[in-house]
Amino acid sequence: MGFKYLFQVFMVVFGLAGCASTQVVGVLPEGLWHDSLFDYQTARVTDNADTVFKLDESVRKHLASYDRMGYTTEGRLDLLISRLYGPSGIRLSYNSGHTTGASQTWHNQRGDCLSLTILAYAAAKSLGLSAHMQEVRVPVLLDRRDGLDYVNEHVNLFVRNDTEILINGQAIQAGGFIIDFEPQAGSRATGQWLSENAILARYYNNRATEFMAHDDRANAYAYYRAAIRLAPDYAPAFSNLAQLYASQSLLHESEQLLEHAIALDGPSYAPLRGMAQLLQIQGRDEEARHFLTLLAKRQTEDPYYWLGLGLNALHNGHPHDAVQALERAAAITSGFEEIHYNLGLAYWRDGQRDAAQKQLVALRAINNHNQGIAVLSKKLQANTPQSAVF
Repeated sequence: MGFKYLFQVFMVVFGLAGCASTQVVGVLPEGLWHDSLFDYQTARVTDNADTVFKLDESVRKHLASYDRMGYTTEGRLDLLISRLYGPSGIRLSYNSGHTTGASQTWHNQRGDCLSLTILAYAAAKSLGLSAHMQEVRVPVLLDRRDGLDYVNEHVNLFVRNDTEILINGQAIQAGGFIIDFEPQAGSRATGQWLSENAILARYYNNRATEFMAHDDRANAYAYYRAAIRLAPDYAPAFSNLAQLYASQSLLHESEQLLEHAIALDGPSYAPLRGMAQLLQIQGRDEEARHFLTLLAKRQTEDPYYWLGLGLNALHNGHPHDAVQALERAAAITSGFEEIHYNLGLAYWRDGQRDAAQKQLVALRAINNHNQGIAVLSKKLQANTPQSAVF
């Protein structure tokens, strides 16, 4: 995944990418910047839109060798797909923990989902294709590295096509399709469109958090500052800057930043959890309980929270727990294909074949072309549960 909410175990939740929905920015907190404390210099930020979205020269020349206007949309899409994918699958590997621009990602032949999406977008744009980057909601995934927890969020690329086309023998209906380098539950849905500035802000935020993880606070500050300048409605940058301020004992300023991040709202739990932790370390337990209550309420009402719990239980071999979580998710949603598939799978593994069959019927009613239908049907015809998660 490309964006991560990062938080240190001892204190504040740290965000590496947040909700891209349109927000009312409001007035920025007073005393937001502390340039002298962090030796701020604009020159510390060495990346810009030109460098981040610049293609590797070999890729650029390869794509430029084709008359893109003489090619049909189908032909240009085929060029894009063939450049990113080979006969055995994607030519690049997914690698979390480091965000890079398009050229560096191709040179490394790997990247996180933000890096890979930037590369795919730059290639699509060079071919004159109608494409946009989007942020999609997926179940929360924690990734702990070097004493820090990264809570990942997800981006991918939506490519528009006006007519039905054939790519690698597969018919793609008119409207568009998604290029996703780490597909998971929810990632195939239409998400929140992101401008180049919004993506660049997330890039800056990720780079800042990498600097923070290496205790390079001056560069972390400069990149968070750049992220907020580009996207003042982007809550994770405020949450992360709050963590940086707290590390310098600027607790009042950290609290202000978290209040602002919470006011920006969005689906993330990071600012709420961070505020509770910040208050707890100051002995303000009653105030902290207020934010923990808000956090619990938000989780209770969030199907992605329950879907994440259910998937985790499935992966860990606890089908009964998975059923309980996924039933909660199903109760507060409608038409969510991944929930019905995984709930059917959980029922089947828990020995509840009739209940699994009902989920298969529900899945067919939503989308008779869902690839999970064949998987579930095959399992229901078998006598012994097998472990596989779609």
